[in-house]
Amino acid sequence: MFFIAWGKTRSCLAVGLFALFLEGGQYNFAICSRSCAQTIGGSGESETDNAGLPLTPISQGDGTFEIVNLNGQTIWQGARQKDGSSSRYMYFRLPDLSNPIIGNAFVEVEYVDIGTGSMTLQYNASLGLGAYHSAEIDHENTLSGRGLLRTAVFQLNQPDFRQAQNNAADLRLVAPEGKVPLHVVSAHLFRQPTIRFKKLDAKDWMSPYVGQTRNDIDAKSLHHKVLCGYQGWFRCPGDPAEGGWVHWSRARDRIASDTLTFEMWPDMKDLTAEEKYPATGFAYPDGSPAELFSSVHQRTIGRHFEWMEKYGLDGALVQRFVPESTGADSVRVLGYAAKEAQRTGRVFAVEYDMSGVPTESLFDRITTDWKWLVDEMGITKNPRYLHHNGKPILGVWGFYSDRFDGDLANKLIDFFKADGPYQVTLVGGCPWSWRMEKNPEWARAFRRFDIISPWNVGNVKKVDGNLYAQDATWVEDIQEAGRHGMGFMPVVYPGFSWDNLQRKPAGSTNIPRLGGDFYWRQFEAASALEISFVKVAMFDEVDEGTAIFKVSNTPPPQAHFLTYEGLPPDWYLRTTGLGSKLIRGDRVNRVEVFRE
Repeated sequence: MFFIAWGKTRSCLAVGLFALFLEGGQYNFAICSRSCAQTIGGSGESETDNAGLPLTPISQGDGTFEIVNLNGQTIWQGARQKDGSSSRYMYFRLPDLSNPIIGNAFVEVEYVDIGTGSMTLQYNASLGLGAYHSAEIDHENTLSGRGLLRTAVFQLNQPDFRQAQNNAADLRLVAPEGKVPLHVVSAHLFRQPTIRFKKLDAKDWMSPYVGQTRNDIDAKSLHHKVLCGYQGWFRCPGDPAEGGWVHWSRARDRIASDTLTFEMWPDMKDLTAEEKYPATGFAYPDGSPAELFSSVHQRTIGRHFEWMEKYGLDGALVQRFVPESTGADSVRVLGYAAKEAQRTGRVFAVEYDMSGVPTESLFDRITTDWKWLVDEMGITKNPRYLHHNGKPILGVWGFYSDRFDGDLANKLIDFFKADGPYQVTLVGGCPWSWRMEKNPEWARAFRRFDIISPWNVGNVKKVDGNLYAQDATWVEDIQEAGRHGMGFMPVVYPGFSWDNLQRKPAGSTNIPRLGGDFYWRQFEAASALEISFVKVAMFDEVDEGTAIFKVSNTPPPQAHFLTYEGLPPDWYLRTTGLGSKLIRGDRVNRVEVFRE
């Protein structure tokens, strides 16, 4: 027997000893630890409630492992087989228990995040479910190849630990098939939900914000506000949502030059290591590995709201996609945005996107969700939720006559305008040609919003050989809206391109930004017409090349990407902040916009 001292301190673990010994031709590896709240008794069980029981790995058969040192960290690594593959399984046996496990059990596995795919746990189940039943609940078990130390948690429903797996084991970890081996630091079993499990399973984005709330921006009126559409729809393998490459790639399980769906590579310099997800196969021009962010990471959402605060942006219309609005998991981005708005003093409101919803279920889906947001999540009670004329702002985008009929459009408007707890100040997103609509029911619907916000992205005119956003129609839009008691909220945007998304030749769909002149002229036009509120499309929309947040000027050369053409990564954040001053009625020298 020999002992290896483990000097790394994490959580409340102070000192640990790794014991490696040979028994019956197989390696056993045990952890003995003394923490600030735990004492391991002689029977192998803790004398305190819910202290972790160390699980002993068994190296034999189809579950052999090696003990290696990785960057100073001692780990159990799946062993290489003769055919070059790695052992897919890692078996564990419980210590002798003085008291049997009754009810559910919980397992925490500390591991190094190497490889991709999902690590699963299979256990001896009761109720006739067999010896290799998968854990019913798991969190943080998707590998992302970031090399970070992480902890996966699992819930086991009524296990029947009886050493019924191979090698008389009680449970096993399963590596992603065909992937790199597992790299496990420790594994512990608990009789009750752990603090970590409770936090992950309780969906902390639903919990009340507990920090200091700032009130920098008035949340009682839309007047003199510039709000940025916030998509929040980007996902990466290994992020908390565990959905793969969503909105970065058309293939969830891989990202490559032929799968890309985005046009601009975000500037990642400000992000911390835990926010960065490696985009395998992509590297920056200097050869360093390229990374992307996930919109479900609270720290990244917080960073985006910090940028809004720093550059003088009022807040966000947080996009809520009706096809995905099912259950508490779907409000992760909204919940974190609500907290970050409180922390940074910004305002926010929900904006539904009705794209992709079957007509027959649209009304029920959107109204049921709004009721849930109001009743269960209490979203409109958040002190940073934007109100106007005494009612919460709600954007609903997608009122297009080629998507559903005018009767349904009016039925939706009726719901949101009806007296009661779900009544809102309705901002309706519709085509820029709304005044020319011939269908009587649709023409009526377009004149019943509280505020109309025609989508103007792609609507351009040519001036001196360059394309500029079409704003000449705004005068008549304002007049027609006024005749029907509506406000007018134009959509301004910095440029456009979706070559990768639509698989078009490079540059074929581009509406150039002209160094910011394309964008700035829209703010000037809105200010000249004394327009009181503006929507920016979009804060983070790199799929269609309309993003205003920080974008890299040195993206990976492995595919086609647009840049800010040498302008600073924060150029459009700065421009948006100055445009917001114009909408507030402040004087802004045009030279100031383009000053370094």
